[in-house]
Amino acid sequence: MSSDAERWDGDLAERASTAPLLQSWAWGEVQSRVGWTVERVRFSADGPMATILVRKVGPAREAYVPRGPVPAHTYSLDALVDWARASGIAKLVVEPETGRDLGDVLKEKGFEHVPAIQPQHTRIVKLLPPDQLLATFKHGRRYNIRTGLKRGVVVEEGKDAAELARQSAAVERRESIRLPDRRYYEVLLELLPWCRTYTARAPEKREPLATVLVARHAGRAYSLFAGRSGARRELMGNDLAWWSAISSAAEAGCSDFDLWGVPPPKSGPDHPWHGLGFFKAEFGGEEVAYAGAWEMVLSAGGARLLDAERKARAYIRGLKRNIR
Repeated sequence: MSSDAERWDGDLAERASTAPLLQSWAWGEVQSRVGWTVERVRFSADGPMATILVRKVGPAREAYVPRGPVPAHTYSLDALVDWARASGIAKLVVEPETGRDLGDVLKEKGFEHVPAIQPQHTRIVKLLPPDQLLATFKHGRRYNIRTGLKRGVVVEEGKDAAELARQSAAVERRESIRLPDRRYYEVLLELLPWCRTYTARAPEKREPLATVLVARHAGRAYSLFAGRSGARRELMGNDLAWWSAISSAAEAGCSDFDLWGVPPPKSGPDHPWHGLGFFKAEFGGEEVAYAGAWEMVLSAGGARLLDAERKARAYIRGLKRNIR
């Protein structure tokens, strides 16, 4: 890690109880590789800061601040808006890593609530030594993990972007959702200081069953992506992949594990994430709700141009998905 990266991440840690992964220096490097222009801004010597992702369409520029600014306070938002105006930003989108209470402040400042980009609801599991941690899980999850271990499932820790892409493709087909491709997983595994895959394999021919990708930052582990083929369900490979990811984080000294996305509370069985939410709930942890995504339009003409370009890209992606 460079001295600039160490200084940036160190300053983040001073301003947040848990420095957000998505505001880290390395996350900015990832986004720079996949097409964003990254601006790392300290608004004053000892004040708020933000990793800001910028994209340009013609003369219009949009700025996106994932899990920022830091700290997530009203004076940080004021500094960010001042920066955006001075920088000629047409549209500013923020997703502060704080609770819903900040929503009233954002509304008062002229932001409008928009669909979340990052998970607005998640579960964060407080980590304990693995033997103690397993005892905190719900009965069904404990049973599945112990059954998978008895049946000889092996979990490999590595950097297997190709296998994660294959497992994710199976989820895409089943759930009709869009997940990143192999290249994005490779960038995460290359540029994040600590990022690994956990792939569960059947005991006989080492057939891959499920893969989870985990990043660690500032004492917290994040399960950013996961996939499972659906093969050999009796082996509980998916449970074992997740258990290995969580228990390894505990053994490494992480304080907690972010399960990275669950449906909203009381959302019901018709929610598309209902099954995923049930699965993750059995690992325990505390439900956390963030403020969500908020948008401020600073130039109506620029915002229209940005929106038109985004709709065109979404249309093209839809065509490609239907052709595939």
